[in-house]
Amino acid sequence: MQRPRLLLGRRIGPLTRRAMTAGFAAMTVAALVCVVVALVRDGRATVDFAVTAVAGAVLTALLYGTWARRPMPSPTGRDGLMAAGLTWLLVSLFAAIPLLLSGATPRVAQAIFEGTSGITTTGASVLTDVDGQPDAVLLWRSLTHWIGGIGIVVLLVAIAPAAGGAARRVLLGEASRATEETVAPQMRQTARITGALYLTATAVILALLVLVGLSPWDAVNHAMSMVATGGFSTRTASAGAFDSSAVEAAMTVVMVASGVSYVVWWRLVLRRGLGPHRAELRAYLLFVVAVGALLALTAHGSDAPGNLLSGVFTAASLTTGTGLTTADPDLWGDTARILVLVAMASGACVGSTTGGIKVRRWLIVGGGIRSELQRQVMPQRIVVVRVGRRAVPEDTVRAAFAFIAVAIAALVLGTLLLTAQGLDLVSAWSGSAACLFNVGPALGSLGGLESYGAVDDGSLLGLSFLMLLGRLELFTILALFSRALWRAR
Repeated sequence: MQRPRLLLGRRIGPLTRRAMTAGFAAMTVAALVCVVVALVRDGRATVDFAVTAVAGAVLTALLYGTWARRPMPSPTGRDGLMAAGLTWLLVSLFAAIPLLLSGATPRVAQAIFEGTSGITTTGASVLTDVDGQPDAVLLWRSLTHWIGGIGIVVLLVAIAPAAGGAARRVLLGEASRATEETVAPQMRQTARITGALYLTATAVILALLVLVGLSPWDAVNHAMSMVATGGFSTRTASAGAFDSSAVEAAMTVVMVASGVSYVVWWRLVLRRGLGPHRAELRAYLLFVVAVGALLALTAHGSDAPGNLLSGVFTAASLTTGTGLTTADPDLWGDTARILVLVAMASGACVGSTTGGIKVRRWLIVGGGIRSELQRQVMPQRIVVVRVGRRAVPEDTVRAAFAFIAVAIAALVLGTLLLTAQGLDLVSAWSGSAACLFNVGPALGSLGGLESYGAVDDGSLLGLSFLMLLGRLELFTILALFSRALWRAR
């Protein structure tokens, strides 16, 4: 009877088992909340979520028994990578269960895609009629965003800096001397503070959305979706269904704020200033405003952004990967479509819930290119790459270039997969980018107010893999295929 436990203990460390336990426990609570909502509101999908809650409780109890009352050693880089990769993979699969049972997604691949999209806070959907879904299903989609969002923030802000140099560089894009600081000295305390910030942000967003006219039901769902920069909505027409400038302005502020690192928010709470985050934050805000202004100036069509607010709304939605839409960018012209693709790839700040390459990596890559040009002109000169006033070690610069190279390779493979299944090049490339960078809506047949419902099963599974790949900074998922990661210590 001891062999399975010994194998689990040797191959999968205590941090991974605790992370998986926490993930399944959170999903169990979410399923129970959906049961209550189903009973109170429309009575649909009650049994489906009750079955999901029972399954989650059983999994949680079994996992808890493998590490309870045992000391947890200090986490290593291997622990951080395995905890992140396995937890997001398994929880994403679990999120598909009620979607399949309720009939919201009749095909298994569709359920996996929708569940993965929720947990990875991507927001891409196979649903063509969101308004007609049971309320419990709509809440489940929002809750998966919310759970995935708080999970990635705790991972990036708490676990990664404590997990050693390798995991730190992979998850944060920083080396030991230039690492993202934590908000408190101890990992557990950091996780608690980060969780408190996340809860506070959710409450503030909820109150703001109610103040600008959303119903409590819409406000709750969109608050959970937006704080996680997810993008699932209670309406088929997404944010455009509200047709309100006040709602658009409030959502713009929320999306921009959600793209800021939680470490920055904690520093502001303590009145410590921006510190080493100043350059990244300034570049992020300037990028959103610039793209928004260009969209307002260059996009054309009856539903194109007619003012700076609408342009910045779209830019913030794409840059942060929230993916809420008010119109279809495919109708705005080629210049606007190029801007959409650029914003998709950008990402916001490291340490936030956003996807994409992240602003800090772009700054590092820009500095690396500039230093290489200087070395070509003056080979004897020693050039130091800096982000703001902080020097960036060479291995961090290499890691940033490697990240972008792997991202491009993943985009090419995803595009080949989709084009092989009959999608046009624009739809295939933008769909791969939207999933890899956790944005959601793409262009072409997958863009704007369209869904991924017509995509075949093989492509949906491939896009689900891209969502996990992008959510966990590429190398974390790829590490699961490494023999060294699974070798017993």
